[in-house]
Amino acid sequence: MKKLFFINFTLLMLTSIVSSAQLSPPVPLKTKTIVKKQISPGLESAPTRTTPLQPTNASYSLSAVKVNIKTGSDNKESLSNVSIELGVRDTNYSIFAQNNLTNELKSNSDNSIGLEKNTAYTSSYHPNAIPTIYYTSATGIRNIQLSDVEKYGLSLRIIYKPNFFADAWKIENVSITLEFRDVNGNLHPTSGQKIITFSNAATFLDNYDKRILICTADNYFSPLTSFVTKDFSKRW
Repeated sequence: MKKLFFINFTLLMLTSIVSSAQLSPPVPLKTKTIVKKQISPGLESAPTRTTPLQPTNASYSLSAVKVNIKTGSDNKESLSNVSIELGVRDTNYSIFAQNNLTNELKSNSDNSIGLEKNTAYTSSYHPNAIPTIYYTSATGIRNIQLSDVEKYGLSLRIIYKPNFFADAWKIENVSITLEFRDVNGNLHPTSGQKIITFSNAATFLDNYDKRILICTADNYFSPLTSFVTKDFSKRW
């Protein structure tokens, strides 16, 4: 009887130990936690980027010039000669010009004349010769940039040689339209087109003391003085 009791007791103890072992979770081994650094996709292989240089006013050149001349009550006769030039108020730049215009400019009419870039031109000082653009050895072939005009201003010259000595030409108003573009032909975002009106340019031109009309503008594209002269050496 005692032997049977001892066996039952032993079995009961073994059963209790096995149950306790199943209920207790195993103790995990101590491990080292590794935190992986997060990197934005593509960042590790992205090349170094530099901010492109923004274009300045020196990147925009004078690309087109149009002169508008309003004729008054006395027309410019056919065959009477007119030459026009526009340049910065410094002689180291190219100019825009139109030479030897001989068509009639009717009285009380608006006349639009396009100028072309000139890098080489001649002049004649003989009083009976047809006037052409005034030449100086200091004039170069450098392009006119927007920054140049903003530094020096502009000078416009209208040179008149009548076909008949007694002919005169009445001018009521003169204006110029300028365009500044980059090498790709894009207009400057704020100063792509500038219009300057010389309301003080009303005058007569003749074959005597009033051969040349000179109109000047400052570095803000504002008109300054307009005057007439017979001296071909005057540019402003």
